[in-house]
Parts: sequence; structure tokens; C-alpha cells
Amino acid sequence: MGFLFSKKGSIISDYFQSVENQSVFKKGEMCDVAVYDDHLEIEGFIGKKKATLPLSRLTDVYYGIETEIVNKNKSVIGRAVAGGILFGGVGALVGAASGTQQKQVKKRKTVFVISYVSTSGEDSFLQFEDTRCYKGAKVYKEIIRRITPVFDEEPGEIVL
Repeated sequence: MGFLFSKKGSIISDYFQSVENQSVFKKGEMCDVAVYDDHLEIEGFIGKKKATLPLSRLTDVYYGIETEIVNKNKSVIGRAVAGGILFGGVGALVGAASGTQQKQVKKRKTVFVISYVSTSGEDSFLQFEDTRCYKGAKVYKEIIRRITPVFDEEPGEIVL
């Protein structure tokens, strides 16, 4: 496993962070997702846990940006200090009072979701966050290329 290179023997691989407790991987654990000719190999860093998933069991793959609106507290102390510097004692009081409110902040993260059919026949998924944004899009495109059927035949003549 190289930090900048693909896992030995794989077509392409990259590191992703597990979003929630899933399968054998814990929330926040970094995992190496490696694409091979006929399967995916997902290996965690903690305890070297490994999961193998045949490409034939994959139903969908998603890679994109997820936006979440989060309420964040304003800094009471920072506003009081700024108000005090600009307008004295009254400015400090007004600045502190204006810092008791909340503001909305957009939080964006790049997610990578692998949907598959489990061995018991249930629809399941593995959700990761691409914290590095290094080769995640290339891993996604390679998986899509391998699970999407290719039609090499030329269209035939339709006779009515």
C-alpha cells in the first residue's frame, strides 16, 4: 500500500474515510478501496480488516458533493473585543449582545457510496467520505466502466 500509488496488483486504488459503522469498518476509519478486474477490495488501516466485494454484486456507485446546512454559534468574545476596540465600552456590550445569535454555514463534503447486494440478498451500501480528493473520481469512473454493460454490436435492421 503506497500513499501516492495504487495498491500492488490493483488497477487503481485510493483512501476514503468511513462515514458510519458499517460491516467491519468503524466510523472515521480510513480505508483503501482497490479496484481489480473482477472485484473490489476494501482494507481498513486499523487491524488490517479486509472486505472483498465481487463487481457482479454491485448495483450502483455514487461519487459527488453533499451539502449540509449547519447552525454555528457566533463568537461572543470576538464580537465584544471588536466592538470595544471600535466604539469603547458601549460597543463591547453591543458586540457581545450581537454574538448570542447563530449563523447558518454550508458544510460540503465529497461522498463515495457503493451499493451492492449482500450475500443474504439484501440491498446494502458502504458510505465513505473522500477527504483527500486525490484519485476518488478516477476510482469511481473505473468502477462504473467495469459494471456498466457495453454494447459492441451495431444496431441491426428492423423489419416490419
